[in-house]
Amino acid sequence: MKTENAIFYIKYYATKHKCIIERKATLDDECYEGVHKKFGYPYKRYVDIQATEEKDNGKNQYRTASVKWEINEQPTLSVQ
Repeated sequence: MKTENAIFYIKYYATKHKCIIERKATLDDECYEGVHKKFGYPYKRYVDIQATEEKDNGKNQYRTASVKWEINEQPTLSVQ
């Protein structure tokens, strides 16, 4: 299955925001999954579509989900 250019929603706990967030995302050649070298938890690097559109400088805006994340075809969090 080709995942590049596929749009999905990734949901995870963001330590920076201290809550669960959901981002509209895609993958490119710079995206990957790995394991943190020091602490051993998994992580996924992805392109944040909304941030890329807002920045509008021709460069993708990358984000990283770590420890545990969920990927969906549709948004699952409601805006409050």
